[in-house]
Amino acid sequence: MRRLVLALLCWFAGVATAAAQAPCPGNFEGRSEAVACTCSAEAASGGSVWGSGPYTTDSRVCRAAVHAGAIPATGGLIHVFPAPGEAAYRGSTAHGVTSMEYGSWGGSFVVTPPGGTAARPLTACPDSFQDGSGTISCTCTPAATASGSVWGSGTYTSDSRICRAAVHAGVIPAAGGAITVTPAPGRASYDGSAANGVTSSRYGAWSSSFTVAGIAPPPPRPVLDGPPACPAAFGGQSAPLACTCTAEAAAAGTVWGTGVYTTDSRVCRAAVHAGVIPPAGGVVNVVPVPGLPAYFGSAQNGVTSASYGPWSASFSFRR
Repeated sequence: MRRLVLALLCWFAGVATAAAQAPCPGNFEGRSEAVACTCSAEAASGGSVWGSGPYTTDSRVCRAAVHAGAIPATGGLIHVFPAPGEAAYRGSTAHGVTSMEYGSWGGSFVVTPPGGTAARPLTACPDSFQDGSGTISCTCTPAATASGSVWGSGTYTSDSRICRAAVHAGVIPAAGGAITVTPAPGRASYDGSAANGVTSSRYGAWSSSFTVAGIAPPPPRPVLDGPPACPAAFGGQSAPLACTCTAEAAAAGTVWGTGVYTTDSRVCRAAVHAGVIPPAGGVVNVVPVPGLPAYFGSAQNGVTSASYGPWSASFSFRR
């Protein structure tokens, strides 16, 4: 039987504790305190994410939680912690979710399972590398890049100002950013030069050196002024919804009905079947409709839907 009502009732009873938590916010903008909240499967199934922990505050919280491995794609309880903004965010693919890269952003968050603690963010870079014995990753502020003496070009004396040297090397702008500092052997001499608005000095022999590397410039960020990602299904929805279908969401999933669909049908797959978007995806307007005594399947627009009997609620699309 497609709808295993008894099994679902047992499952919901098992997650009653998690359900007592408030639903997670869509994103973490404007928040300064940690929260415990619950992600539904729908909330975990779509939305844009920037970063790999920490994440930008406008990333989708529940989608980021799946990416971080804090919950499975079916959702669950998480803890969300505020974190400082980063000079750059690295994209990655993890747990079936691909996050994107981005440059500087004013605030971040990290997510953990219940009982987890926030990961420690990158620390500020030290003034120099004289006490450095291993590679470090750190963040340069605008104030740290603005002044200080630098000796060398590409490879710098260990008493050179790290962040000022990073600007000279071209790995970050004067506004600062995240860098990696690697120790290097001392040299018999260091050449001075003028580069990227910073003039370094020449020097003779010095016992130790360092080099700096930065993060490659991220690709342009997708525009965020469109509707959010569509939920996988329309169950529990009582108001019209404008949302965006990706090509991936439109490519798979089961659909019951023609024109009017059961609420557990895949929204984006149904949208292709209805002819309101192509397989490449697009924006759709989903409208709740009362349940029907029967749903008729059909094949159209490259999608075959199935027939079904009575169902309590439906949805359709406004063209």
